[in-house]
Amino acid sequence: MKRILVVDDNNMIADLAEIILQTAGYSCTKVNEGRKCLDIIREAYKNNNNYDLVLLDIAMPQFSGLDVLKAIQEEGYLSHNKVILFTASSATNLEIEDFKKMGALDCLRKPFSKANLLDFVKKYLPE
Repeated sequence: MKRILVVDDNNMIADLAEIILQTAGYSCTKVNEGRKCLDIIREAYKNNNNYDLVLLDIAMPQFSGLDVLKAIQEEGYLSHNKVILFTASSATNLEIEDFKKMGALDCLRKPFSKANLLDFVKKYLPE
């Protein structure tokens, strides 16, 4: 079973993503803070149990998704974790390309539909 880490400071969005993903057959862990996300990724790596995909909110207080992305890249975990960013902002295509240069695979805009979320996940986690 593919493992997905959902990281969003908005509980409703994290809960919705978790329900959609679990209903589709994925194992899902959710967390609401960037630093906690980083701790979970470090622990998973140490236990040789990396996540297949990390869905990471960009705008979180204190330690943003971009901070997490930068940290996992610097610490060498990015090669073991596929990352898709979430954003409710009106990020431009140029900004999304910059996120990809930082190591994100793509950027999913919020609000998202069930079909939209599952399409993104299936694109990066083929069966």
